Amino acid sequence: MSSEILQKAQSLRDYLVDCKRRIHRHPELGMQELRTAAFVRAELEKMGVEIQPLDTEVGVLGLIRGTKAGAGKVIALRADMDALPIQEAAGQPDQSEATGVMHACGHDAHTAMLLGAAKLLMSMRERFSGVVKLIFQPAEETLGGSELMIRLGCLENPKVDIMLGQHGIGEFATGDIAFREGPSMASSDTFSVTVKGVGGHGAYPHNSGADALLAAANCVTSLQGLITRQFNAVDPVVLSICTFHGGTAKNIIPEEVAFGGSIRCQTPESRGRIKSAMDRMIGSIVTGYNCTHELDYTYGVPPLVNDPAVVATMRSAAAKLLGEEHVKTMTQPRMGSEDYARYSEKIPASCFARLGIWQDGQAQPKFHNPAFVFDEKALPVGAGFFVQAVLEING
Repeated sequence: MSSEILQKAQSLRDYLVDCKRRIHRHPELGMQELRTAAFVRAELEKMGVEIQPLDTEVGVLGLIRGTKAGAGKVIALRADMDALPIQEAAGQPDQSEATGVMHACGHDAHTAMLLGAAKLLMSMRERFSGVVKLIFQPAEETLGGSELMIRLGCLENPKVDIMLGQHGIGEFATGDIAFREGPSMASSDTFSVTVKGVGGHGAYPHNSGADALLAAANCVTSLQGLITRQFNAVDPVVLSICTFHGGTAKNIIPEEVAFGGSIRCQTPESRGRIKSAMDRMIGSIVTGYNCTHELDYTYGVPPLVNDPAVVATMRSAAAKLLGEEHVKTMTQPRMGSEDYARYSEKIPASCFARLGIWQDGQAQPKFHNPAFVFDEKALPVGAGFFVQAVLEING
């Protein structure tokens, strides 16, 4: 038998589907979500949700105040709104009307689910205390939207106590919600290395005695040994060198060579060590070739860490919503990154859930793919989960 909250969410199915399809037909890239944000703002205003002023047109912050007696917690619920620069495959339902842009990661659905949750929460404010913040952010795909929203004060006035988010996942069936305690997704940092030597003729390398290309090539291979020999194998670190540039002709030893890539870490501890370890190893290698180097390291999003106590509370909420058999565990962390991690870094009492969207009998949905389809039967589940979570904490 369906729970009361799931039944309420199911009664909003037509609304949820309509919102998702409207957004899907008009996708917008990161920091360009003017139409989507305006739609969200208009829907919240229709519901009577208090709109908090923000110094941006591409993000929306709503506020719902519970009327049940008691102080209650300030709970933030987050959805992302941006699309991807992908041409949608022909014949998909509710085809994107924007050339070369589509919702291939489910952010249209995430936005619709948070709108549905807002609608339900507004209708039952007497059942919870405290405050619910609704964060509709831009630019998750470029990993910058959460930084903007935080800078604009979305976690303050009132200060958020508990942070919650969710994302569709193709590995679990529709109707399931999966959780993981502790490190769950990786940080995402990038680096560029410039190795400088002495240019010369390819026939007389000894005349220069400082081959930047050879030094850089040795750095590329040796850095993988840095990961396997200086970092714990059960605390994953992935270092991928994805660019290598040097030389202008086949008989000229280049004076300068550059390479770069990305680094993913599961824990703040490993992330805190990797830059200095890289710099030390690269320095020792290039010095042996009479070269010098410069390391430009850019910190992106931090690791996404779920608080075990909040996860336990969310598992309880999901079990009440769906039944214990539909509450799953993600046994392995993911090396991909999610800019929700900036919220959880600021608000450690945080949980990022994964919503199953795998339709029975269908192939697993592939994210960032032209043929990606988000199972709309999952929409009431996601909306209901947010509502049940609020009641679990402040009900």
